[in-house]
Amino acid sequence: LILSKSGYNLKVATGGKDALHICKESPPDLILLDLRMPDIDGFIVTRALRGTGFTKPIIILTGSESEADRKKAFDAGCDSYIVKTMEMRELEHTIDRFLQTGGGL
Repeated sequence: LILSKSGYNLKVATGGKDALHICKESPPDLILLDLRMPDIDGFIVTRALRGTGFTKPIIILTGSESEADRKKAFDAGCDSYIVKTMEMRELEHTIDRFLQTGGGL
């Protein structure tokens, strides 16, 4: 809701399989992806997308502060890892940075 009000055009997936389907039908400019989803996890989705040649930014947005999960997410191919306890301004800044510059710091 907050991201929509900030002017972002969003597509919302109900799970990992739905996210893969949406990305295949209409590849987004950026993906916000949780690690924990009802069907397949974000690690699998990230690896699957990268395996199809998807090069746009994938930002993991998760409740997990685990260093093991962070490493696993980057190993799977994510571009950024944000824990859900962040402030909304941090998320918007990260999204804007990736959309404007194609990623990186």
